[in-house]
Amino acid sequence: MILYIYVLAAAIAVLGMIGIFRSTLDNMLTEPEKFQALLSNFFVKVSMVEILPIGMVILGYVFSSNEPLSMTDAIIPIVIIAILMIFNIFYIFSQRSPAGNVENELKQRIQSFIFITMALANAIPIVAIVFIFTSINSS
Repeated sequence: MILYIYVLAAAIAVLGMIGIFRSTLDNMLTEPEKFQALLSNFFVKVSMVEILPIGMVILGYVFSSNEPLSMTDAIIPIVIIAILMIFNIFYIFSQRSPAGNVENELKQRIQSFIFITMALANAIPIVAIVFIFTSINSS
């Protein structure tokens, strides 16, 4: 079914962001003096990871306009995307504890980094859910 393209896009985005987040956070904890450079590299990597999911969401929307979709067709994809989002939130917030043993200034920077990552990692899943509802309503 075409709605699972949205699920795949959300999974690629979430898992890719988790990997980038974890490696960047580890580097920030070991080399705090390179924080700005690491943050810049993080944003470049995020843009590279999110190219494929954005394209998949657009293709899913284009192809979903050709077949009739009902709400019952969309329940399982929406639940899977919601589970991915919840997993993402719990994983990223669970990484706050390794940052607990650092100095106050770095701790604040890492807190900001965590919230930025949270917003970026959940963007594609939210867009996917919106596109699923839009596909249903247009049928």
